[in-house]
Amino acid sequence: MSIRLPKDTIARIFQTCSFQHDSTRITENTLSLMDKYMELFIREAVLRSIENKEQVKQEDDNQIDDSIVLTHKDLEKISGLLLLDM
Repeated sequence: MSIRLPKDTIARIFQTCSFQHDSTRITENTLSLMDKYMELFIREAVLRSIENKEQVKQEDDNQIDDSIVLTHKDLEKISGLLLLDM
C-alpha cells in the first residue's frame, strides 16, 4: 500500500500554512522528503487507530462483528500521542 500526495498539494500546504513570505520557495528534494514523511505519518496513524479500535473491541464483549471501520473519531483518539511521538 502506497500513499501518495501530489507534490503540488504538499507545496500548497507549505505555502498557505507555513511560509510567512510569498517569495519563499521550496525545493524538489524537500517535497520528496515531505512526501515520504507524510506517507509514514499517515500509515502510523492508521495502524495506531486500528490497534486502538481492536483494544476497545476486546474490552466490549458484546460486539460480534469482526470488521473494523475507522472514522475521524478514531484518528482523533490517537492524534495527541502520535504527534508527540513523531
